[in-house]
Amino acid sequence: MTHPASLEKPTLLRPAPMEENPSPFVPGACAKWARAEGIGFGDLAVMMVADPLEAAALRQGLAWVGARTKDLDPATGEHELALVLSGASLAIVDSALAPNYARALGRLGRLPPLWWNGPGADFARLDHALAEHAEPGRVC
Repeated sequence: MTHPASLEKPTLLRPAPMEENPSPFVPGACAKWARAEGIGFGDLAVMMVADPLEAAALRQGLAWVGARTKDLDPATGEHELALVLSGASLAIVDSALAPNYARALGRLGRLPPLWWNGPGADFARLDHALAEHAEPGRVC
């Protein structure tokens, strides 16, 4: 008598192959980066990040250090954008959205520290900073 396929010994699951260049956007690396930057309990991080997975990892990592986050739509009006940025401890902006961010700069008395996300930034590039805090082969 033959056994149905469902009763046969299951095959062992293997982990997915490691990516050659895994994304540095994992909550653990985001939390380590935030701590290293002095971001902590009660700080407000304003984010204009288009990639939902990157934004989710940032929100989680920042929450682990006690920071609050506010996602801003790039189409947010100049006045509202300036109001939110004036109370921010830092801003994280996709470099492609730089013109949207710049609309509020003339209305601010104090600029929050700014981290650029993605290609096109020459300094304060978040993906490079996160890569320094990521642990190879470990996803948090």
